[in-house]
Amino acid sequence: MAKAHQTRSWLSRFLLILVGQGFSLLGSGLVQFAIIWWLTRETGSPIVLTVATITGLVPMILVSPWAGVVADRFNRKRVLILADSFIAAATLLMAVLFYMGQLEVWLIYVLLALRATGSAFHQPAFDAAMPLIAPPEHLVRVSAMMQMIRSGINLVSPMLGALLIEVFNLPTVLLIDVMTAFIAILLLAPVPIPDVHDPSSMRSSARSYLRDLREGIRYVQRWRGLSILILIFAFSNFLLSPMLSLMPLIVRNYFGGGARHYGYFEISFAFGLIAGSLSLTVWGGFRRKIVSINLAQIVCGLALTAAGFARPDQYTLVLAAIFVCGITSAYINSPAMAIVQTQVDKEMLGRVMSIISTLCMIAMPISLAFAGPLADRIGLMPIVYVPGLISALVGALCFAIPSLMGIEKTRTAGSEPTVLPHPEQLST
Repeated sequence: MAKAHQTRSWLSRFLLILVGQGFSLLGSGLVQFAIIWWLTRETGSPIVLTVATITGLVPMILVSPWAGVVADRFNRKRVLILADSFIAAATLLMAVLFYMGQLEVWLIYVLLALRATGSAFHQPAFDAAMPLIAPPEHLVRVSAMMQMIRSGINLVSPMLGALLIEVFNLPTVLLIDVMTAFIAILLLAPVPIPDVHDPSSMRSSARSYLRDLREGIRYVQRWRGLSILILIFAFSNFLLSPMLSLMPLIVRNYFGGGARHYGYFEISFAFGLIAGSLSLTVWGGFRRKIVSINLAQIVCGLALTAAGFARPDQYTLVLAAIFVCGITSAYINSPAMAIVQTQVDKEMLGRVMSIISTLCMIAMPISLAFAGPLADRIGLMPIVYVPGLISALVGALCFAIPSLMGIEKTRTAGSEPTVLPHPEQLST
């Protein structure tokens, strides 16, 4: 009876957050689509779109490491509420300026940078808060449910955003995002999230924040299995970013398709991600999560390899392969998130999450810088099958790395932070 009550307690709290985040993500998706479409319609400039991408990415790269320190020092619920409030305030200010006739491209850049800054604080705090709400044995399901919500919103937001931007103007769409952020804050407010920080740390100096950041980096460096897992994720982003970036060109130039065919590509991946996340939510995945990650990486790599060798009249094969990649992405991301959330000290989790985000984001612009010139030299399809082959090989090699395969044995899942070993004691 007590166990059933405990289960209902954490589940009700999580569902409140899930519904709130669903609204918030929907609003963000609508704004993202509306802004990109507005820039495309008003300027028609690829340079403007590139700058918009950079202004939305660079603040997250610069701020994320410090955001992780903040998530570990302060109450994570307060960080989430303040981050959502900051994003909503910036969006509201921009909507007001637009209503006053200040429709300038540079204002869009400012808005994207401010929203990215708020997101940089929100993400590590949210990821670090989940283990304080859900039991360790349910974290894979929790991550899969969040991933399923994101995938569903990725399907809905482009269609809904296109409708809204045609019926209403950009400022009205921005106000919708403000309202969805308010709903998220309202639902999060009554949910208790325990403190893991030392209250005295809030009065510390800027130098101590730098010390905490260095401590987080050393924590990851000294844990060989965790370091390898993070590097594999960053390397995967490096490999796959060019393919995703150049896919519109691949669809048009190699397969002779149009916008509708590229839309099928996006939908196939989203449906695959939903299918994978749904199966994980029901099943819970393999007992050893690292096995799931490695096997899924191999399958995803082989699927991309098959897609890369497809003939121009075999676009259906590409859609099937990307559907498989969507399923495997769920079996990579959710177990990996659960490993980090259960094995990393609760008081270090914000910093570790921000390090993961930063390294993965840095890998993307680096690879994209090489993508264009490389595609001109070797063609478009090698951008698909070469990363696929390498990904499958990396997944297979991971089975031969003892520190990675033993990452779930390093700690006893669910242990209290006070009984976990200090980073200095972690073996390398």
